[in-house]
Amino acid sequence: MWSHTIAILIGGKSRRMGSPKHHVELSNGKTMLNTMLEFAAAISTSTIIVGGDVEGLESIHDLRHQQGPVGGIEALLASGIDEQYLVVGCDMPNLQPEHVDELLQCGGNAVITCDDEIQTLPILLCSSALRTCTTYLDTGKRSIKGFINVLPHTKVHMHISNRRHFNSINSPEEVSKIIDSP
Repeated sequence: MWSHTIAILIGGKSRRMGSPKHHVELSNGKTMLNTMLEFAAAISTSTIIVGGDVEGLESIHDLRHQQGPVGGIEALLASGIDEQYLVVGCDMPNLQPEHVDELLQCGGNAVITCDDEIQTLPILLCSSALRTCTTYLDTGKRSIKGFINVLPHTKVHMHISNRRHFNSINSPEEVSKIIDSP
């Protein structure tokens, strides 16, 4: 087991999905959030929800209103709950523990790349990234890719065939593709 915290982001507006992503049910009868909670439990004994409340689970609320996932990351890093976090979205049902093994071996901030393209999530973050995160948000910017670009980090290279495991599900059509894919 990894000795640090898995942080699951749930605070998005889900405009394209039409309802909160963490409540979306997959063909196996589980919600996307339940799928990610199972993923987290397979890796660590410490899980936190970021960006909203889920009954029975510890959660952190954003410090800034409507700042997207980077705002949630800032709140997570400011929480002091741990020194290192694996941050994932609630909408990544294809992600499996073996897909992050190499990432979890990194000692500092780390991202996954496929074919030299950065995958914004999952991302491994140290609490020391808080200053960079706050400074980035103070400039008025909010994209995860932009934050990663200003954050010192290690790149963990994955084969392009693994890219689908890192995709976020953003619409009912994408849920259907997940359901229909082997």
